Amino acid sequence: MLTVVATTSLVSLVAAQDIQNLKDLSELLSTPKGLQLIADTLWVLLAAFLVFWMHAGFALLESGFCRAKNTANILAKNFIVVAITTLAYWAVGFAFMFGDGNSFIGWKGLALTGEHNAPLVALGKAKEYVGAYSALSWTSVPLFAAFLFQLVFAATAATIVSGAVAERIKFASFIAFSFVMGSLIYPIVGHWIWGGGWLAEKGMYDFAGSTVVHSVGGWAALTGAAMLGPRLGKYGKDGKINPIPGHSMALATLGTFILWLGWFGFNPGSTMAANPSAIARIAVTTNIAGATGAFIATMWAWLRLGKPDLSMTLNGCLAGLVAITAPCAFVSPVSAFVIGVVAGVLVVESVLFFDRVGIDDPVGAVSVHLVNGIWGTLAVGLFAQPFADLGDAQPKPGLFIGGSGEQFIAQLIGVVSVGAFVFTASLVSWAFIKALMGLRVSPEEEVQGLDIGEMGMEAYPSDPFPTFEALSVTGWERFVPTLAHQPAAEMVTSTQTSQTLKTEPVNSGATEVSPLTSVERRLYSIVLENANTERVKRRWERLCHEPQQAPPEFHEVYRHLVSFDGREFVFRGGDPERMRRAVERLFEGYLGVGAKVTVEG
Repeated sequence: MLTVVATTSLVSLVAAQDIQNLKDLSELLSTPKGLQLIADTLWVLLAAFLVFWMHAGFALLESGFCRAKNTANILAKNFIVVAITTLAYWAVGFAFMFGDGNSFIGWKGLALTGEHNAPLVALGKAKEYVGAYSALSWTSVPLFAAFLFQLVFAATAATIVSGAVAERIKFASFIAFSFVMGSLIYPIVGHWIWGGGWLAEKGMYDFAGSTVVHSVGGWAALTGAAMLGPRLGKYGKDGKINPIPGHSMALATLGTFILWLGWFGFNPGSTMAANPSAIARIAVTTNIAGATGAFIATMWAWLRLGKPDLSMTLNGCLAGLVAITAPCAFVSPVSAFVIGVVAGVLVVESVLFFDRVGIDDPVGAVSVHLVNGIWGTLAVGLFAQPFADLGDAQPKPGLFIGGSGEQFIAQLIGVVSVGAFVFTASLVSWAFIKALMGLRVSPEEEVQGLDIGEMGMEAYPSDPFPTFEALSVTGWERFVPTLAHQPAAEMVTSTQTSQTLKTEPVNSGATEVSPLTSVERRLYSIVLENANTERVKRRWERLCHEPQQAPPEFHEVYRHLVSFDGREFVFRGGDPERMRRAVERLFEGYLGVGAKVTVEG
């Protein structure tokens, strides 16, 4: 597919025919329509930037809700998903979603090579629309502005999956699924609803994406979490649910604030025009629903769990924001409040429900995005009412606003059909990826942490040189020829230090040992001959990650340790034979048959 796109681009080299053939900016500034086009474009780009910044919020929220040993992996997933989706959506996804085609999928305008003269029509410089993206002919902004705005929505849908599959999915498998989301699953559903497809023809409305973005991401997250299975230790033998708390509620809270801010680009920006009254109203309904969801989730969790759980408060806010995303332009502030109330209750009950049925979702992504995406989409059919600033493109009155229920039926059809398609497509995609490269990391990697196993680094690494004993093997003295900042009694040159190491024995009876004289103790090694080095390394890493639970021998060994490479421990100080016995006891059962522990000078 990428080859076809590249070939098409090289052959046609068709630039987007919007405002690029205007002579200069003064031509736009000289007319009211030109000024309106500038305002619309700036507003859409600003909204796109706000939505893009939501990825920082997702990264902080997800990493905060998960354990410290997986933080680098989660941050990497949230970062790479933006890059992967950008490439997939630019190459084929945008054309599949908004390109002219049939009621199921578009296909014109691959890699943004199609024409699009909507801005010229708005300026009165073209009589009718000409281009490959008829579904976007209603907005006057240039094609590249429309693409960027839609791209950040596509990336949001893909990143929803990250939280639900956190702490046990392979990094490569997540990348593969993200490409499928950005190139196929999300664009096809988007074409049905926003691209003039068959659900749009049936009268379904989803203003900013409760279904297109959030339910699509939620269905994909649900299937991924179900196929992966729960994290090790989440459920006991008797079915008891064991809480696995996240490592930083501070990060999670900051992330939620960023997401809340980003929603003011997400929902009002979907006007795709600087429409003052509509933007203001949408911002208010968005904020009311988010605030209500946060408050009600807090109160409901307090009632159900006995404590006002902060994680429920944060997810309650997000649930209210997700629920208002589809109806935000079509409802009053009072209706937004009611939508937020229901969302706040739903998210708490949903989190508890999925825990009970064995779907391990570390951040509550399914409860926030899928459950409340469905609720928000149905809410259009219940609370929609006409507003003059939206023109003719509006849903029929909602069932609770005097409507006949026709709009609710259209919304229900959309929810069911999108759910069936995304669930099936995601299941097939996950199964294919599982057969091709596997989905889940090994149990050893999961216990050790994906930061080490998958990324080869840690978000919170320990200092490799915490003591002078550890520093001694680096030859640090040659980089500090004089220590003028030390008290006179402790000053020593590197030459004196090296001479002392060669000629002076250790005064083990000394009552005071300066940081430098402790370096002067001799080195010796404990060698693990014929040992299974991989098992030994994993054992040692687990001990270092959980020193409070380690046996006493660990602390004795660690106190004198200089370095360890999986086969050889290098020590400075301590009795060699005692240290050998401590190492032997520490790795009992891990060395393998025929292994020996010996001391070398």
